[in-house]
This record gives sequence, structure tokens and C-alpha cells, in this order.
Amino acid sequence: MAVHHGGKVGDAAKKLARKSTSKSTKSKAGKTLANHKVKCH
Repeated sequence: MAVHHGGKVGDAAKKLARKSTSKSTKSKAGKTLANHKVKCH
């Protein structure tokens, strides 16, 4: 998978990668990434 830098998708990826991120934030970030994958990949 390509690594995204910057923008909404890159931010979401960083949040998912961080262990300290809260569960609700992670689920939101996961949704963002999933939507992006469907749309762009």
C-alpha cells in the first residue's frame, strides 16, 4: 500500500498507527481510510 503524506488521509493513517489514539478517533480514521481506498485505489 502506498504511504500517504499530509491531507485528511495521511492524518487518518497517522492516527491509526499511533497507539495512544482513542477508540472513537480510530474508528473515524479507519472509515476515512476505507472510503479513500474504495474511491482512489
